Order: sequence, then C-alpha cells, then structure tokens
Amino acid sequence: MAMQLNVQVAAWLHAQVTGGAALVQVMPALLRQGFDEVQVRRLYNAVLSDPDGFQAGFSRAAGGQADTPYSLPQGLVHAPAPATAGVDHDGFRPVAAVPAGARSLASDHGVVRVAFRLERPHVVLLENVLSDAECDALIAEAQPRLKPAGVVDSDRGGSKRDARRTSELASIQRGANPMVSRIDARISAITGVPVAQGEPLQVMRYGVGAEYQPHWDYFDLARPGQAAALRNGGQRIASLVIYLNDVEAGGETTFPRCGLSVAPRKGSAVFFAYTDARSRTDPMSFHAGAPVVRGEKWIATRWMREREFSATGVSTAPEGLR
Repeated sequence: MAMQLNVQVAAWLHAQVTGGAALVQVMPALLRQGFDEVQVRRLYNAVLSDPDGFQAGFSRAAGGQADTPYSLPQGLVHAPAPATAGVDHDGFRPVAAVPAGARSLASDHGVVRVAFRLERPHVVLLENVLSDAECDALIAEAQPRLKPAGVVDSDRGGSKRDARRTSELASIQRGANPMVSRIDARISAITGVPVAQGEPLQVMRYGVGAEYQPHWDYFDLARPGQAAALRNGGQRIASLVIYLNDVEAGGETTFPRCGLSVAPRKGSAVFFAYTDARSRTDPMSFHAGAPVVRGEKWIATRWMREREFSATGVSTAPEGLR
C-alpha cells in the first residue's frame, strides 16, 4: 500500500516514534492532517518496524519533492517472540498488566486471588471473580437468547459463521441490569481498565465437541474487515474469560505457543493482555478453547479496548485463525 506523505509530517512522525511516543500521542496530529485511524496506525507501525527505511524515504524527497510515496508494511507490528518465558523482552509491557507481585485484588465481591501468572504472554489466573449465584444468573440471562457464534468477516467486515468457532453465544450490554453493572465495575476494579473501554459481555455455551480453534483476540490491520473494527474503541488490549460452570472433561483455555493450559473452574477467570502503549501486539497470546469432552462449558468473555467503546458497536471475535 502506498500513501502520499508530506516530508515535514514524515520527519515529525519519525522523530516522535523513535523518541518513544505512544500511538495515542501522535494520532490527534495526524488525524488533523486528514488521515483516518487505520492510516495513522499503518504509518506509526511503518516507523516502528523500519525507522531507518522510513527516514531514508522522506530524506530522499527533501531535496525537491514535496511529497513522497511510502510503501507501508501490511499487518500489525508484532513484538518478537521471547526466548524464555517470564522475561521482559524488548520492553514489551502490556498496558493492562496485573501488577507484578500482586497476590490478591480487592473487589466488592471480596478478595480475588491471583492463583497463577505468566509474564509473557501476560496470563493471570484469578479465583473468586464471580459467586456461584452470579454465574448461574448470567447463564439464565443468556440461555433464552443463544445463537451460533460468529467471527469478524476479515474482508467485508461484520460477522460471519466459521466452522472453527462452534459455540453459541448471547451478548449482554454493559449495565444491562443491576447485576451486570456490578460485574462491569468489578471487572474494571480487577483489571484496571475503565468500564467504558469494555465490549459487551459475550456469554457462550460449548456443548460436547464444541471448541474455538487457535486465534488471536486483537485485530489485524492487513485485513480490511478487522481494520474497520479499530475505528470504534481502537485495538483490543486484553481479554477476561470467566468460567461460569465446572466442566466434566475438556474445555481448557490453551496457549499453544507457551504450552499453558487452564482448566475451567466455576467463578474463576483467566486474564490475558497483549497490546502495549505503542499498539504493538503480542503473538504469544495465541490461544484456543479446547473441545468439550463431557458435559458443557459456559463462559463470559469481556474484551477490552484502548479507548471508549460505543455500546452500539459490533462485538465479535476476529477471524484471524491460524
């Protein structure tokens, strides 16, 4: 993809990004220049991924050409894969990380215990997130409204069915009732992400054999349908998967790139964060919902964004399966 970029704007952007500026710091100025959000992200990522090449392009034009076409890389800038787990590689720190050393988190429900944490990918297992009664109430709220789950249509936008995601779901808007408002506030207290940045709760049922094959929750700029989703709330930064029942067998949340598997336990949740302040995303957060072997699995998922997410926006899973 080529884009005409004013030399002075290009030089300013290069200086800002190489100086450590976060995406949110450069976006307003570029939006005022007439770029849309997806274009801004591609420009920012172009500098981030190849600062010398970007600089060479506008330096050649500075001698007499007003604008220079710059060929932008496709896709998001991924943080490099770590050599070992638990190490901060290349300064990658997710913006929604649970504080290091935290053993418990305060909430209106009482103490939420940190049972396990992994630094890269940033995965934290939390216990006592919901009471048994709250789990049962969410299932009862969702059950009459279940429909087959979809994924983002990566080419055209919107939602479509995909055989790799075989659950049923019901979407529950933020603040739908007093119980949901209480859960919204609790999730915010636990994760540090404001309620307004949360997408609707996705309550899902997985029957025997149902699964969600390995995928990322964040959006891919190279796929037009996914890139369009960034305009409402920006990139996803973290996910919280709350287990609403005990599963007889199967149904684990797995992270294949680090060999981690989390078994469902009623009232507990797995939190994972995958986007940093520079909007880089962590490919180590590749994850899946393993097939249910016996019984059924109920979960409630909250996806969280970089900024406020409109309640009228579409909330569905990316198609980016591999």
